[in-house]
Amino acid sequence: MNDTLPNRNSYLRDLAYRSILELSTDEGINASSKDEVYGCIFGRDSAITILKILRAVQSDSTLNLLDICRKALLTLVSLQGKEFHIDTGEQPGKFIHEFRKDPKQLERFLKSDTPWFIHSEGILKNYDSIDSTPLTLIAIYKYYQITKDRLFLESVLPSVEEGLNWIISYGDMDKDLFVEYDFPAIRKFGGLRVQSWTDSVESIADVNGNMPEYPIAPIEAQSYTWLALMLWGDFFTLSHPEFASKIYSQAGKLKTRFNKEFILRDIGLFYGAQALDGRNKQIKTVTGNPMLCLWAAYINGNQVECILDKKYINDFVQRAFMADLFVSDAGIRTMSSEAATFNPNKDSYHNGSFWPVLNGMVIEGLENFGFFAQARLLKEATLIPITFFNCPIEVYIKNEDGFCEYLSTTGQTSCKYQAWSAAALLDCLSVKNGSLL
Repeated sequence: MNDTLPNRNSYLRDLAYRSILELSTDEGINASSKDEVYGCIFGRDSAITILKILRAVQSDSTLNLLDICRKALLTLVSLQGKEFHIDTGEQPGKFIHEFRKDPKQLERFLKSDTPWFIHSEGILKNYDSIDSTPLTLIAIYKYYQITKDRLFLESVLPSVEEGLNWIISYGDMDKDLFVEYDFPAIRKFGGLRVQSWTDSVESIADVNGNMPEYPIAPIEAQSYTWLALMLWGDFFTLSHPEFASKIYSQAGKLKTRFNKEFILRDIGLFYGAQALDGRNKQIKTVTGNPMLCLWAAYINGNQVECILDKKYINDFVQRAFMADLFVSDAGIRTMSSEAATFNPNKDSYHNGSFWPVLNGMVIEGLENFGFFAQARLLKEATLIPITFFNCPIEVYIKNEDGFCEYLSTTGQTSCKYQAWSAAALLDCLSVKNGSLL
């Protein structure tokens, strides 16, 4: 492959596009290829993948991907929670985390120390995700905003209302305005004890391996929730003004409380806590996740707003580009190299590793607020490892030996074809604002 920028970028863009097509199925978009560990439907992954695709399509209408997005969204709607099921995390209106029906894929869930619940028809439907619901609501809104597909909208509106009601009624478990998750002690079956996108226990446990007290409110989930409420508040203003008022009120109160509870000072700069624990105490580990607040931007004409008060945004960006988080040929780390729980080794899944999807979402957030120079730096840092691995890899590590794949203690390796990595790459190489194109 020619390493000159135009040739490299053209090659990588084609790689990303082909990967998305190959990961597409009759039911939507698999998180990874069928022979890899995540070769099935994930709600969070699907929603972020769709949102990245939609942004790329807005820049290049020749990308033939809208039907794939529609199909994937309709599948997520069909899998939306209908009832309370403590052993799967299902709740009315909650969007799914993971859906598997291939018997070969279910073996590891049945053989684990605490087997996961499998439905009688031989299907795994798990809802252990705090952010699948707001992310899917954002994706539905953005899809309709771009396509004006009225038939699609009419078919999904009941699910939208159920999802918004889940945020207000069940997502906010202790009525403190934040969406949060727990793992009930009475649960008999296995599942995810950490239900944010960095869903490994190590990503949030302390140096002794102890989990914070539940319920846990991750910072990025609050930003997604705020954006979902703002967007659908706009939509329902004319057709359902009382509901819109309720949604706007929730968003306003959430933003006010967020800026009181989640902001900390680190190295003399304002930044965001990783999460709040069950006593609303900050989990102060420095991660890349606070930068996702800039990704979840409400854009209305020239108005650009996120859950963060404007006075904090410059500090957030400055903090994210310090050497413990930003590496010029790898991107922004999931966790600061100065953190007590930082792991520089190959088995670092979320504790200092690099994820193309995180980089891609942060790039978009930077562009949302006009930080084009920083976006260009991060974009180039993202493309270097993708070029090295020659695939839309899930996660990678950069250490003194160079780039290496993730390798767990049980032998699990990085997925080589990850949908949201491919979509983030496609977006990076399609959007013109401050880009490398």
